[in-house]
Amino acid sequence: MGDLGHNLSCYYRMAMAQARSQMQYRVNFFAHLIGIVLTYAGQFIALAWLTQRFTTVGGWRFEEIILLYAMAILAWGFAVSFFWSLIGFEDQVRMGTYDRALLRPINPLLTVLGSQSPIAGLGQFVFSIAAFLFAVKVAGIRLTAATLGYLLLTALGGGLILGSAMLCVATLAFWTTRTYTFYWSLVYPARQLINYPVSIYHRAIQFVLTVLVPFAFINYFPAHVLLGRTGELPIPLLAWATPLVGAAAIAAAYGFWKFGTRRYTSTGS
Repeated sequence: MGDLGHNLSCYYRMAMAQARSQMQYRVNFFAHLIGIVLTYAGQFIALAWLTQRFTTVGGWRFEEIILLYAMAILAWGFAVSFFWSLIGFEDQVRMGTYDRALLRPINPLLTVLGSQSPIAGLGQFVFSIAAFLFAVKVAGIRLTAATLGYLLLTALGGGLILGSAMLCVATLAFWTTRTYTFYWSLVYPARQLINYPVSIYHRAIQFVLTVLVPFAFINYFPAHVLLGRTGELPIPLLAWATPLVGAAAIAAAYGFWKFGTRRYTSTGS
């Protein structure tokens, strides 16, 4: 417990230092924030155009698809806040700067994660909350304390699922020293797929998004709970499994990370 407390305390201090550093350039920070919101607003308009043109997509109405989209972005906000530094981890391995993390009295992974400001996901949070409230109003969903608690647990679980994918890709840097391609060709496209109901895809893709890369648990399955549609699922319990799937995914990814660190050899750069 003492080691855990020490590690978390060190991580918090490093993350807050990064946040203070980022806020020194407030104009740049808010410009970045506005850019993210406008990017998601553009995607929102594209979704609106698609659903208005075809009325429904796989039996899902406009407001239901917006709910899926908002839940996906909310989970992504958590993932970006805590795991975004993993995207550039290949640079630390290639340039040999990861060696410094191994010399510090803290878990090396927390050192890597602490190099990113926790406010990095603020833009995602701002847009996802606005989109969620819009979808709730249009869909007529009644918000209760239980609903909000379920949404928070689901968002955290979804963030862990996304974080585990980012951690697995980052771990590949111990062997390849290049991981950008893996992220942009595998994780990013899979994340874009869940902007729409998973049920519209071929069974093979549904299997990938449910079992191999369980992104369907980020928004598709839990959305059935909020919409009262759990009876449509072949296994209704899947709608409640996101927190457990997230915990299992990050535990498996961390095991893979530890396996990779045992085979790490410095590039000597």
